[in-house]
Amino acid sequence: MSTPKSRKNRRKHEHQPTRFDNLQRKLEQGPFAHQEIVVEPEDAVKMSDVLEDFVEPYRDTVDTKDAFQKLLTLGMMAWNAALLPAKEQQNMLQQLLDGLPHTSAEDKKVLAVFLRELIKRKLKYFSQNRRAFLSIDLQETGDGYYLSVASTLEKKSL
Repeated sequence: MSTPKSRKNRRKHEHQPTRFDNLQRKLEQGPFAHQEIVVEPEDAVKMSDVLEDFVEPYRDTVDTKDAFQKLLTLGMMAWNAALLPAKEQQNMLQQLLDGLPHTSAEDKKVLAVFLRELIKRKLKYFSQNRRAFLSIDLQETGDGYYLSVASTLEKKSL
């Protein structure tokens, strides 16, 4: 039999939001609402670690949560574009740039160069990883950030 104190602690723990709650809410409201969500599948690399490693060379160029969120988002977009055939990569990048109505032509050129650089990095250093990013959530922890990632699973060969 559990004591009143242990029941209270258990209830308190049950009601605390996990770090994945924000990400799960995002997914439930989007096109993945009726899909099974697997948290940290066995024998799979953590895609949050992969994304942070992917953007690491550019990490010292950002100094705020908002800037880091933008870097991670650009990294995610470039990563996913790199999974496509070359012609489709161009189309995806063009759609992304066209979707930025309040961005100058010069800034779009700089952004296009940066995204192509990220695509080359993906193909050179992460070519074996064919998983796509679906969504990210960045939370401040007090002494840094905690990144949650939703991604596709790796297809297993039979």
